Amino acid sequence: MSAEISVTYPDGRTVSTVVGPTAGELLRKWNPEGFGPVLAATWDGRPVDLSFVPASSGTLAPLTFRERAGRDILQHSAAHLVAKAIVERIPNALPTAGPPTEEGFYYDFDVRPLTPEDLDAVRAAMDRAVAEDLRFERVEVDRAEAARLAGSNPHKLGYLADIPPGSPVSFYRTGTFLDLCLGPHVPSTKWLAGVHILGFSAITAGGVKDGDPRQRIRGVGFPTKPELAEFLKLRAVAEARDHRTLGQKLELFSFSDEAPGFPFWHPNGMVIVRELERFVSEHYSEDGYREIRTPLMFAKSVFERSGHWEHYRQNMFLTEADGREFGWKPMNCPGAMMIFQSRARSYRELPLRLAEFAPLHRFEPSGTLHGLTRVREFVQDDAHLFVTEEQIEGELVRLLKWIDRAFTTFRLTWSYELSKRPAQFLGDPSEWDRAEAVLEKVLKGSGIEYTTSPGEGAFYAPKIDIHVRDSLGRPWQTGTIQLDYQMPARFGLEYQGADGRLHRPVVIHRTILGTWERFLGVLLEHCDGRLPPWLSPTQVRILPLAERHDAAADQLAGRLRTAHLRVDRAGSDETLSKRVRQAEIDRIPYLIVLGDQEVANATVALRVRGEKGQKTLSESDATARMVRAVEHRSFDP
Repeated sequence: MSAEISVTYPDGRTVSTVVGPTAGELLRKWNPEGFGPVLAATWDGRPVDLSFVPASSGTLAPLTFRERAGRDILQHSAAHLVAKAIVERIPNALPTAGPPTEEGFYYDFDVRPLTPEDLDAVRAAMDRAVAEDLRFERVEVDRAEAARLAGSNPHKLGYLADIPPGSPVSFYRTGTFLDLCLGPHVPSTKWLAGVHILGFSAITAGGVKDGDPRQRIRGVGFPTKPELAEFLKLRAVAEARDHRTLGQKLELFSFSDEAPGFPFWHPNGMVIVRELERFVSEHYSEDGYREIRTPLMFAKSVFERSGHWEHYRQNMFLTEADGREFGWKPMNCPGAMMIFQSRARSYRELPLRLAEFAPLHRFEPSGTLHGLTRVREFVQDDAHLFVTEEQIEGELVRLLKWIDRAFTTFRLTWSYELSKRPAQFLGDPSEWDRAEAVLEKVLKGSGIEYTTSPGEGAFYAPKIDIHVRDSLGRPWQTGTIQLDYQMPARFGLEYQGADGRLHRPVVIHRTILGTWERFLGVLLEHCDGRLPPWLSPTQVRILPLAERHDAAADQLAGRLRTAHLRVDRAGSDETLSKRVRQAEIDRIPYLIVLGDQEVANATVALRVRGEKGQKTLSESDATARMVRAVEHRSFDP
């Protein structure tokens, strides 16, 4: 007789079943009406194929394209579809790696230079595969068989060697195409009707100058053609607002091949960074945060204690000094733990809110780097809140209120995602259950709508992820709130309670705007570079009509600077219409025109970005209007 297991569903219902039904069959039986969009599943927080057969008791949840893990699965399946088509077109092509990215996916090939004709043939082969509705079939093999199947592809043999001993080795078969892959994948190619190739390019392996040549195909996938069509329509508008182009035009930042993924902040860009920092710092002062600064680099032993060495080392920059191995910190949390640990603590100090603006470094793959939205060095509005068990809910409610205030200021809409325990995690599952229950209770108690993503939590804590939507409707993940029982335990943190005994604090990791880099990239595209006056590097530009007005313009600029406005003065040697047009290109919020009449009457002709014509105002009224907009952090003009 088959063994009997229990399966727990997202609604809390638990059923008993014999071993044998697949995850897909179990989910269809649980919710037949809602099964249509389900493309994969999670089993105990780990993404699995719908063909996966649970062999022991556990929790089962559906994955759709709405969930982040579901989107990644579809994008990665789309990459396999591209690889299948490339190998059909060029049989000696060697696929290397094809991961999902934030925009879609890419797949790198060790192959001769591709041509537009190759891409046409690849698209046709992909269309045929979708029409044939080919299954993604998982095949688990031993290492000897895996080496035989990888055969002449040294890149796959290299990946095989990296798989830890005792771990399963799997290939996925799609028609005649076979690829070494951990998975999971969508059930079949019919899910990939909305796959589109965005382009191809020549790269080098590892993104280094002397790396072996590769050909990269970039693409994006959706379950249906209408969804793809909507994306392409949106993308055409977004390309005109690309923050990388705006950053160059407005002289905010730049990048160099000599430092890939590391932004160069120009003076105009630093104005924005400092204003964002001031905006957050004012909140910190109001809410009792205290600022710290911790080292940029720690010894390996620190990251072993925090768990990053085991779970995050591949994303870290490593170096050696004094015969020891060090890592550049990818997160601020280890340093905050060490500051708490530096002396005895009392319950009277809690909640202790420690904030840190410090550069962080993550070794993002070269193929995922994208302007400011995916970089290797960044700074975020990061803080760690050390609290008692009784203080958790109150602190979470305060954070949700700050999120509302912060994103309303930038006229962004946002949503929440509760990301639960991943397959690989630290600590006791019961502590995770408790943390997840508290996060869920606070979200529900605050009347907030949210989605749930099993398996997407950090390796040390469940979290509430914040996704903003820009004016084009595109989602971006920015901030996160994590409820952590693990790191305080791993660092041995304690405080003396009112009862005189030692207790362990709980830590809330939180970043709201996220990184200055990503947030600015999103904001530039959200407002097409027309930043709110308080963020604009130049808030006011003075346009003297003729050279005889230059002195008056300089004096006015001085008075406006005294009022704490950022001002520049244009030369008077070009036509007014040309200078006004340049100010529009530079996205200047306020223009002041000075001529004979304005100088004689102590007035100004004020042009406001986005408004037609100009208004004649007294200098004091014009100054008050501009100062008021800046001080109130108005989004317009």
